[in-house]
Amino acid sequence: MADKRALARNVARASGKALALVAAGGIAAAAIAAAALVPWPDFRVEPPSTVVEPTETGQLRVCPGPLLALGDDDTDATTAVSFGSTSVTTGVSPDDVEITETPLAAPENPNADRDGTPLAITTEAGAAGVGELAGAQGQRSDRETIAGFAAAACDEAVAEAWLVGGATDVGRSTIVLLANPSAVASTVDVRVSGENGGVDAPSALGITVPAGEQRVLSLAGLAPNLHSPVVHVTSTGGAIAASLQHSVVEGLTPAGVELIGPTAMPATTQVIPGFVVPVAGGVDPADDHAEGDDHPVVRLFAPGDEPAEVSIGVASESGGGGTSIDVTLEPGQATDVPLGELDEGDYTITLEADAPIVAAARATTGTPQAQTAPDGADEEAAVDLAWTVATSPLLEAAVVAVPQGPGPVLHLLNPGDDELEVRAVVDGEERSLSLAPDEAMSIELDPRSVVELGEAAGVHATVSFSGERALASFPVRPPGPLDSPIVVTPR
Repeated sequence: MADKRALARNVARASGKALALVAAGGIAAAAIAAAALVPWPDFRVEPPSTVVEPTETGQLRVCPGPLLALGDDDTDATTAVSFGSTSVTTGVSPDDVEITETPLAAPENPNADRDGTPLAITTEAGAAGVGELAGAQGQRSDRETIAGFAAAACDEAVAEAWLVGGATDVGRSTIVLLANPSAVASTVDVRVSGENGGVDAPSALGITVPAGEQRVLSLAGLAPNLHSPVVHVTSTGGAIAASLQHSVVEGLTPAGVELIGPTAMPATTQVIPGFVVPVAGGVDPADDHAEGDDHPVVRLFAPGDEPAEVSIGVASESGGGGTSIDVTLEPGQATDVPLGELDEGDYTITLEADAPIVAAARATTGTPQAQTAPDGADEEAAVDLAWTVATSPLLEAAVVAVPQGPGPVLHLLNPGDDELEVRAVVDGEERSLSLAPDEAMSIELDPRSVVELGEAAGVHATVSFSGERALASFPVRPPGPLDSPIVVTPR
């Protein structure tokens, strides 16, 4: 009997606990439902951050040095030898800041003592505004194998650069210039791609460029018979200022020379302002096998693993009209796309892609034409070519140095959605420039002039040169990230 009473008490206790749990569960569910109906307080915490100014160092730019020729030495056809000196112009803001010019060593060039070498230009730490040091060089050649005018900006040394332009097929020569302005040696990899994909060139990997020196490579020695090369340069150790020198000979007649600096880094949108077409003409974009250099083209390269769909817009700087071309790029293969029949004038090329690309555009002053020489014999007049690379948006301020050369013009483009009021000081004279969205504008300059730009954030800019048997251009670049403040957010 006692056992039955104990069992009943245990059952009662268990039933009570179960009822209590059920009741508690009901209360909790009701509380959750009520919480879902009642607005929660809006409370956000912004992560703490601070703007860090890197320790100031002297700003540095590198000019590529005089033009070089391969094969001048009969005993060593691979040696690149200079054949004249280049004219360098520098500018800085404030304009009373002292600029130091330091020649780099060029041990591979036997004429370096006579013609000069690449030049490093520097300022003292904190003396100039961020990115407000500039230099540029120009040189004309009238040799039997190299003729025309070439110009280049003095660039920052970087760890990675894309060089778009040149060729190594018959009659075309391209040289890779690698300058190390730092105090430590650099190990450089030069990877070449062409119209059929990447080129296997083991000798182009692990190239040592000693501190304070320039190395010169024949692109034909790495990748012969390429119609459309694209060169990707990466370095460890000291940063590298990389560029290409490209020259053309048609038959026995020189047909242009150009120095090609780095294009904008791979992106889905690329802009090429200030593309000068000095002679009307062109080739249908549907002609995939257009040969020669006498028609406007844009060279495109998608470095990813998937095809890229690209829309190419070509618009006159003067406004009105414009054409659009759609192409598909195979990954890792460079493609030259003819830009069709274009009138003489200045153009903006805008590229929209669904994958990152790099780009540059080529134009020429025409084709060699027969003319009568003083002795009565017929000869061909030399022409020139230029490669205009894609640019990056400027920061608030920039300085542009213009070297000696024919017909220099500064081209400005506002690709944004808001009107910009850009301040330009040209050789001490201030101007106010209004740039509407998608508007381009050009300013004719004098050789050896210096331009200071203010309120220029988002603007793209190119300097072009055009004259008789002369065509060249170079981009106006913003300072690299090492010159700029950084925002640090702790985790």
